[in-house]
Amino acid sequence: MIKTGLFYLFETLGEMSPADFYEQALEETKYGEELGFFATCPAEHHFSEHYGIMPRVEHFLSYCAGATERIKLWPMVIVASLGHPIRLAEDVALIDQFSRGRMVFSVGTGYRKYEFAPFQQDQDENTERVREICELTRRLWTEDGVSHDGNFYSVADASLQPKPYQDGGPPMYITTTREDQIKWAAERGIGIIPAAGFNPTTLQHDYELHSKYARAAGQPIMETRPFFKWIYVHEDNQTAVDEGNRYILRTLMAFAQGGGRLMGRLIGKSVDTWNEDVEKPEWLGARLEEMMAAGVSYEDMVRSNWTPYVCGDPEHVAEVLKPFVEAGGNFFMGGFKCGPMPQEKVKNSMRLFMEEVVPRL
Repeated sequence: MIKTGLFYLFETLGEMSPADFYEQALEETKYGEELGFFATCPAEHHFSEHYGIMPRVEHFLSYCAGATERIKLWPMVIVASLGHPIRLAEDVALIDQFSRGRMVFSVGTGYRKYEFAPFQQDQDENTERVREICELTRRLWTEDGVSHDGNFYSVADASLQPKPYQDGGPPMYITTTREDQIKWAAERGIGIIPAAGFNPTTLQHDYELHSKYARAAGQPIMETRPFFKWIYVHEDNQTAVDEGNRYILRTLMAFAQGGGRLMGRLIGKSVDTWNEDVEKPEWLGARLEEMMAAGVSYEDMVRSNWTPYVCGDPEHVAEVLKPFVEAGGNFFMGGFKCGPMPQEKVKNSMRLFMEEVVPRL
């Protein structure tokens, strides 16, 4: 059966306080555990007034760890380069102890330039910083007396206490759409969260690349294969589309305004990996805000099988998601809470997904 996660961007959009958003996210995480959700997946962002108000996902996951018993604690993602490897390894190990082995170490490089400037950090260094952090963190979790003199970080005779609850440390994942990063991760037994999984062909392409490089390096094939979409489920299909568009598009546009560089890269990856047997829509390849201004509708996206989000009744949602499952995805990270969406709508969407969509997948 497909696994399901609750993704949180924490975009208040100026219509609710951070404290209220955090409290609701915790309540939904607890409710998700009751429904059988596999993980809660918060995103790290910095210095935005209304978009992504969560500078330390480790703190939120520690908050969740004490209020839950089974649900996995899976950041989506930690921007690893903004912290010191020792403190990061300690924080993750401690949450893994608090939760008795429910933590996942899921990292990314970040994509908004304004989040790095106050740290006086060059965003172009992030790939190499994250790679160094991943390798050093794994050593800190499994060795004593660790010394390291790398390109960005130095450590002298460090013995982490406590070590993680899980032998060898929590599973590692990295969010990426680049082949060189997929190869690097696969060769080290690190999983990937495909950042460009808006259409099933691109998703399958990234999974197959990872498997190819993992086999060549003698590493295990990734068992849990994540994919992401914003989502809204309602009993009535037209109500779901109307309400879903109203909430989700505001979140998407907030994402595009500060993440245009990333969105352009993701759209480009979709174009490069498009199935030749399927006609590519003329509108694909423009910037997201240009697509919206041109009148590209949700129905247009569904017809093309290029869908950053899905909204509908359970039957429609399952129909849209099924090609992504057939492409190899078995862990759906859903953005069920979009901005200040009322909590009763979020919970109803979660319930319908688990009770009526998952069985169809």
